[in-house]
Amino acid sequence: MDSELDLEGYQKFRCDRQTGNRGGGVLIYVKDILNPTEYQTKSLYGEHVWCQVGTLLIGVCYRSTNTAVVGQDNDSRLLEILHEVSDKHVLIMGDFNYPNIDWATYTATSSPLGSGNEEFLQTIQDCFYTQHVLSPTRNDAILDLILSSDPDLVSDVSVLHDFGNSDHNMVSFTVHSESETFHSIRQVRDYCKGDYDGIREQLRDIDWDSFMSGDMESSCTNFKLLLLKLECKFIPIKRIDGNGRIKEPVWMTRKALRCVRKKKSVFRKYRDKGHPAVKRANLEATNELRKEISG
Repeated sequence: MDSELDLEGYQKFRCDRQTGNRGGGVLIYVKDILNPTEYQTKSLYGEHVWCQVGTLLIGVCYRSTNTAVVGQDNDSRLLEILHEVSDKHVLIMGDFNYPNIDWATYTATSSPLGSGNEEFLQTIQDCFYTQHVLSPTRNDAILDLILSSDPDLVSDVSVLHDFGNSDHNMVSFTVHSESETFHSIRQVRDYCKGDYDGIREQLRDIDWDSFMSGDMESSCTNFKLLLLKLECKFIPIKRIDGNGRIKEPVWMTRKALRCVRKKKSVFRKYRDKGHPAVKRANLEATNELRKEISG
């Protein structure tokens, strides 16, 4: 479900595999403040998703080599979509599964027969795309690619370790693109400052036998309305901006803000059991305890 994949402060664009087979599907997360919008292509290619951030079109594709799942025309449809967006300011990422292409020299082998390596590479050259990943992303093969219409759009490409149970390595890079940011102020309930004693007092004064005397549906509705009423009365409202941060009060100076951030940083270290200072303190306490026991 969407609710299982949502990340606070990000907009999600997803495309699930429609064949009903396990696996597949692609997903893009973009920060809310970049105001991304969904983009639809004309291509009937199966596993791809697109969004627009300013003037930049961003896409993620997955190419499966299992023709029993994706069909015999999957490769040709992928080439169609690459041609379709080639006239735009575009960034394309994904697992394309073309292991027999040397991206340092832009040469491809035709083996195994029907692999589509040469056709894919020819399309990349015809569309004037630049491929930025030059290190293996799975064993000794470069399967995960970053394509851009502007060779200077991408820099600092790093192939990192694998993620979780995946047999592919993660790819990190920097995109050089300008876009306006949007900070929308919204109001939410500040449950940390709620008057829960007042709520308890209100609940104690209710005749629950009479209040819940109806059928199950009406009782649930009445209880829900009661909770909403108590929430409006006893839980104050706070304002936060679109990326989840609380709007700073007018008295917050830069010096005070630095102190608050330093306090939060120290507290995070205090809670981090793996921090070297915490490990050192625990080790010293353990050694002291051992001395007392042995003594």
